[in-house]
Amino acid sequence: MRHWDWSLPSGHTTFLGYATETAISTVALAPITGLPWQAAAVTLGGAAAAGTVHDLRVGTTLGTLTTRAISWLTASAWASWALATAPLTSTGWATGVGLATIGIAANASANRTESNRSERKKLLKLRRESVGILRDWEDRMARVGRIEKCVGKDVQHWPGKVGYTVELDLPPGGTSVDDLNGYGPKFAADLRLADGCGVEVFPGVNRGTILIEVTLKDVITEDIPYPEDYSEISLTERFPFGMYRNGEFALGSLCNDCGILVGETDAGKTNTLRVVTAQLARMPDALIWAIDTTGGGVALPWITPWATEGLASAPIVDWIAHTDDEARLMLKMAAEIIAARKAGYQQLMREKKSDNKLPISAQIPGIVIITDETASLPYDIKEMIDKIEQEGRAMRVRMLVAALRATQDAITAMMKLMSKWRVGMTVSDPEELAYLFPGYIKIDPKDAPVAGSGWNMHTRLGPKKPTAMKVWRLVDELMDTICAATAVRRPKLDDLSASVDLGEHYPQRWARTLPDLYKGQKLTESAQHAIDNAGEIIAAARLLASDSVPAGTAPAAPAAGAVVPAGFEGFGGAAELFAAVTAQLDPSIVPVAVPTGPAPAAAPQAAPLPRPTRPVDPREQGWELLVAAGETGYTPKLLHEALQQRLGKAVPAPRTVGGWLIKWAEDGKAIKDDSGQYTRYVAREADAQQPSTSPATVAGPETASLPEGIDAGLVLQAIDLIVYAQFGSASMLQRKLRIGFALAGTLMDFLHQLGIVGPSEGSKAREILVSTDDREATMMRLADELGYTARDLGAMGLAAAAASHTKE
Repeated sequence: MRHWDWSLPSGHTTFLGYATETAISTVALAPITGLPWQAAAVTLGGAAAAGTVHDLRVGTTLGTLTTRAISWLTASAWASWALATAPLTSTGWATGVGLATIGIAANASANRTESNRSERKKLLKLRRESVGILRDWEDRMARVGRIEKCVGKDVQHWPGKVGYTVELDLPPGGTSVDDLNGYGPKFAADLRLADGCGVEVFPGVNRGTILIEVTLKDVITEDIPYPEDYSEISLTERFPFGMYRNGEFALGSLCNDCGILVGETDAGKTNTLRVVTAQLARMPDALIWAIDTTGGGVALPWITPWATEGLASAPIVDWIAHTDDEARLMLKMAAEIIAARKAGYQQLMREKKSDNKLPISAQIPGIVIITDETASLPYDIKEMIDKIEQEGRAMRVRMLVAALRATQDAITAMMKLMSKWRVGMTVSDPEELAYLFPGYIKIDPKDAPVAGSGWNMHTRLGPKKPTAMKVWRLVDELMDTICAATAVRRPKLDDLSASVDLGEHYPQRWARTLPDLYKGQKLTESAQHAIDNAGEIIAAARLLASDSVPAGTAPAAPAAGAVVPAGFEGFGGAAELFAAVTAQLDPSIVPVAVPTGPAPAAAPQAAPLPRPTRPVDPREQGWELLVAAGETGYTPKLLHEALQQRLGKAVPAPRTVGGWLIKWAEDGKAIKDDSGQYTRYVAREADAQQPSTSPATVAGPETASLPEGIDAGLVLQAIDLIVYAQFGSASMLQRKLRIGFALAGTLMDFLHQLGIVGPSEGSKAREILVSTDDREATMMRLADELGYTARDLGAMGLAAAAASHTKE
């Protein structure tokens, strides 16, 4: 028994079969039903029209559409004739069967070729669009890029119509891709692209060909979750950590190359470090060490599942340096490992024919040291990082340094030179990345406008210019899962590396760090076992101090009456040598007398003379010069010249020096005076004795309640203007102080709180509550409360008040 299917037909072919079946059934039952021939004509004719409309809407090719339309009309004609001449003879039925057979064969053939025909039709349409795109870009290169006679070669459309890549031949005459540096934002503006979209120009197959990547849909602003893939990868290969706008992976490399990551606050730098650490955790041939002297926040999530929660069987990060001394100990051991591996694994490298580079594995892992916030590190630690980056490539000891700003005080010239892989996160000022990406100053922040986005570049492997990308988003819950999944494959330090001089202190690393990192918290059995079996817990500072003294000897005491040059008292020993050398080199240095004490019993061997590290970094030198200049101060150019005379070739770039001055002014440590032709900066007298990185001095309680965007210097300048002119107008403050009207209104409201002006009365000028006679006294009272001295007022141009205060 047949089961009838009364559901809607699926597709044109099924619908045609149903209609044919209905037509045959109607003709067969014609003697009983007595239907007129017009019924078949109207029914099948309407079906033929509907089928044709359907084919036109779905884009059926002309050949298939014609075949189906003829089939409909033939069926309609035969059914109408059959109804008109019913009952049919055997000849009539034979004619119908023959026509049906021919129709079925024709439609079957059309259906088989329809897919190929549709693909060809789509391809033809795409080629027509591509020709239009090529012609459009040839015109755009002439109008915007000022390069005429470019020839479009090909267009490749990205999946999902997210964008496309255009290949163009440049005209003869020496034009190259370098001539188009910085034109990406201009091309994007000409295309009217939204933020997050953009245009990037890359070299082609030869120097006369370029590739232009155009992103039409914003894929940067959307979060891209970290792919939950915990399979093994190798440090010897490039690893993904995000996505480019064209859908390809953004790749990093930490085997042959060091890396730099720069990102301001809330730019996604911490998330990027997490993603990179997660990828390193998947590598059984990579040992992870971390330097984070700001509290260990970057590395803590990777050891907490092991240390306190028991979710992981081993820590992902093998060693955390949470103090400067622990970082010195780690870096010193890394330097010893480099030297030991060069000699100890020489035969292995010859057998593997690895071109004098250590073949790493789970038994001999590479070491990746991740360093966060390099600006806060002392100069001697930065020098040690530079040394490891210079010497550790062949022995697979590599560095990834991260900083808030791309300036020379945070990232040294050697760090930048040795780091082929560079990542810059989204910034508010594109010049922040000029130091990181030299030659590509015109980076458009609109290409990466949200946190987690930025630019990726590899000067050796590519992309060889900063390319916009989005880093995967790694949430805390997934980090615990990664720790649990990858802990079993974490490698151990190889025996040769562990046998270096400082290797005897390596097993005690958790005993030195865990009690400080997890104060008052209960540790897991595994973590507590690492502490209990570490032996005597010795602080890193004590280990470093005793490292220069030969085993079995005590540090030599200074001779009686000896003198030690200022700044070298803590080194101990060889005091007379210090004094003699100092006297010869610089007689102006006054030696510091060392108290006479009892002579030591017997010193079999004098302590070796340690090499002093550089005591002050260039930023501190610049601050000392600014303080020494007093009320005169410095312009950025003059301060750079003064630093150049003092430091020689070690002086930072002028842009970096200018950035220091701007930061000191923003922090309230310096006063900015732009009343003259060039902007001048003067160090505040209250902060003159403080280091450049210490917070600004706060004197009175009013400072804490200053409105957002208003500093104490701006308040004093506004008081001087309003009281002197006896005119309380926000418009005047806007013009004189060169600030926005909204900020001027906020400033006026604050002056009302201080009792300088009366309340607001619409658009009228406010009443002045301080007379001109009381101007100087009021200024000095508020200046003292806000922590400003007479010299500071003079630097701000408030000479009358400063003079009055001097007389008092």
